[in-house]
Amino acid sequence: MNRETYPNVLLLSVGSESFRMRTKSILQQHYPGLWQKDCSAHEAWSIILGQKPNLLLYEIGYLYSESQHNATRELFEQIRDRFQNSIYIVPVITHPEKLYYAGDLLFQNPDTLEASNFVDSFIVPPPATTPGLATLAEQLLQIIPIVSHEFTRRERGEIALPPLGTKGWAQSLADPQSRELWMKWLPKYAQYSRENPLIIGATGTGKTNLAYALHHLSGRKGEFISITPRDFSSSELVQAELFGAVAGAYTGAVDKWGLVKAAEKGTLFIDELQSIDRELQGKLITFIENKTYRRVGSAESTTADVRFVFASNRELYSMMEESVLRDDFAYRLERILLDLKPLRLRKLDIPAAFAFGLAKIKRQRELNFPIYGLTPEAYRNLFAHDWPGNLRQLENAAAKMCERAEMSNTQLISQEMAREVLHVHTQTIAYEPEDVIALAARDLSTQAFRDNLKTLEDAVQAFKDNLRKAALEATGGDIREASELLEDNMQLIEITAQTILARKEELGTQ
Repeated sequence: MNRETYPNVLLLSVGSESFRMRTKSILQQHYPGLWQKDCSAHEAWSIILGQKPNLLLYEIGYLYSESQHNATRELFEQIRDRFQNSIYIVPVITHPEKLYYAGDLLFQNPDTLEASNFVDSFIVPPPATTPGLATLAEQLLQIIPIVSHEFTRRERGEIALPPLGTKGWAQSLADPQSRELWMKWLPKYAQYSRENPLIIGATGTGKTNLAYALHHLSGRKGEFISITPRDFSSSELVQAELFGAVAGAYTGAVDKWGLVKAAEKGTLFIDELQSIDRELQGKLITFIENKTYRRVGSAESTTADVRFVFASNRELYSMMEESVLRDDFAYRLERILLDLKPLRLRKLDIPAAFAFGLAKIKRQRELNFPIYGLTPEAYRNLFAHDWPGNLRQLENAAAKMCERAEMSNTQLISQEMAREVLHVHTQTIAYEPEDVIALAARDLSTQAFRDNLKTLEDAVQAFKDNLRKAALEATGGDIREASELLEDNMQLIEITAQTILARKEELGTQ
């Protein structure tokens, strides 16, 4: 068990009493020396002024409302005005019905797409019926060392990581894999300014943003310039665009300098690496080795201080095997390789990106009312989809679902709407008993602290209750299926279902 205290992290948790208690018990168990405070939303500003925390976990939960959202925006604006980026702000979206509010926090005002600079990352617990994803507890345990690492970087005088939505930075960041890449490895690789990184990622995963982030965090004073070689009709034209040419070097050539000169002391991003022919690869090797190049048609060498960043949607070694890349070129690029995973492999980025999409659509279209989020059943369908088009496809899907919700005069996207857009044909995701047992066990330790379970008998009963709740969620509320899944008494599970519904109604009237 990790017992580090992370003394440079001062945590304030804001939200419902249950959220604050759960957060506190999880972190106390694993980081017993961590500085923690918690409060309700209306107490937050006075606590921030008095206690000066530097990590804010702010719940967007079941009872989050329009009036609270306005107060939240005002709070975050006050924090940025007074403390700039010294407080790391992480909204925790605990209910899919409230995704719009989380996305709205990414924008400065209701009329433009300009970034607010309010949010640094998100935490989004997955549906209880989706095994294999990081739980709320696991995400809380990850965010502490990640933020501690960021504060240590800043103490060393390194460039601070930008808030979400800033130019060239991620628009949504919630999956633990993404946080590791963008917040730990990316700043480290950015400092290797003599190296030329390679980004591998499928179309629509955000490779250009990642390349710009490498440039920004490197501190290089020159420009960030990009080129896609396949946009040119011949290799000769690509070389002329990169290195420049002298008049008469080829038909129609005029005297000019290329992008390498324009990117002096900056970064030149070359996308779709596989479209560079082997002759040009050789010239790039020469430049990488000694920082010299020649304009097309010229015998005179010129020096330049330029860092290349390359990207491709194909694996490096497959390009080598097919002789698309020269081995000597590929071996230089494999030294710093950033693997930008597709959305299906970093699924907790899906709801955060969907939240961004909902808020963006509200600003781009004349909707009669905002679409606030998804029903729990529709939310599960987001995780059941593979998203082959990645972030671009997700934003398009969000727009289509909003259309259907508006036409149905509802502010929540239903499972039927999600299934129609995503072509998902199953009502729920199939689960095995061991999955349900794992989900129930996940919450037992927190419950032991919260409900003060002191005897084995109490713990066993709590675990049984958790099992029945997890089985109901796994089967979409179908009592008979839940009973069969656990081979349990159907009447007991029905009592559990009635208890859950009564609790929901109680919360709804508060």
